[in-house]
Amino acid sequence: MRDYRALWVCVDCAMHHYNGECGGCHEGHEGGVPMAFLTPHAAMGHPQEEHECGRENDTYFGECDCETITFSTRSCDGCGSDYHGERHAMTEWI
Repeated sequence: MRDYRALWVCVDCAMHHYNGECGGCHEGHEGGVPMAFLTPHAAMGHPQEEHECGRENDTYFGECDCETITFSTRSCDGCGSDYHGERHAMTEWI
């Protein structure tokens, strides 16, 4: 059994996670409050077994290409926004 859930979040949710805020992202945000659907146990990126790039180096701490979808029509797992655009990998630990 996996002890995590792989997620894809919008830019607003990613910036909110990185910075604790994202400027005026709450104003007119179709999905509501960024990160509203996530617990405090969420972290940016995916665990190694979720990587499609074949990355095997545990010491690399940056985002790789398989952790970003440059254009997606799926809703954000962090806030529910249906706005199309970039999605960034996150992991929610259960």
